[in-house]
Amino acid sequence: MTMFLRRLFSAPVIIGAILVVLVGIAGGFITNPTPIDSSVLTGFIDSRSAGVTTLMNSVGVVFDPNAIAVMAVVAGLIVWRAVKKILHGIFVMGSVALSAVNAHIIKALDGRPRPPEITRLAAETSPSFPSGHTTAITAFLAALVLVLTMTRWGRRLRHLLWIAALAFIVFIAVSRLYLGVHWLTDVLGGFGIGLGSTMILAPFLLGPNVLRRAF
Repeated sequence: MTMFLRRLFSAPVIIGAILVVLVGIAGGFITNPTPIDSSVLTGFIDSRSAGVTTLMNSVGVVFDPNAIAVMAVVAGLIVWRAVKKILHGIFVMGSVALSAVNAHIIKALDGRPRPPEITRLAAETSPSFPSGHTTAITAFLAALVLVLTMTRWGRRLRHLLWIAALAFIVFIAVSRLYLGVHWLTDVLGGFGIGLGSTMILAPFLLGPNVLRRAF
């Protein structure tokens, strides 16, 4: 019980929980697009081309939240078999699952409308905030990199792994903005929910000092 409480009140759990709560609260205050939301959407609309549109639509399908959930299960099983630690595999799956729960709760509570339908290049019906794609990919890659940094080779390559993960998260976020299905603040919120959810689980499944080793 003492170990559980120590992990429950550890810095990663507290910071992660605060991040998730703050994102949820922020979503309640930004039901309307901010000036920067509108400017970013206009910028992407003006930069569209047929080839890029095809690419971004494909990215949206391949990295749909449901598809990422399947990837997390597969990756979790591979991690479990590779490092012989079932909790590491559960962590990868659990981070994506927890982020999805948090995102759905916030979507239901905030109910933010998406950008005007005329600007969208993909069909979406759920509330806009936070971005489900960005939430899922952030949780998945953050969890995967945390697990990898606990291996000998991953520890040596940790900076490269984090940079690659962040670059891909940004790419997915940009794809949602390009398609006109999210505001900038939606993808920022998704990043916060994905990262916060992963931080909440990390001490329980990877140990209390996981973040120190990861960076």
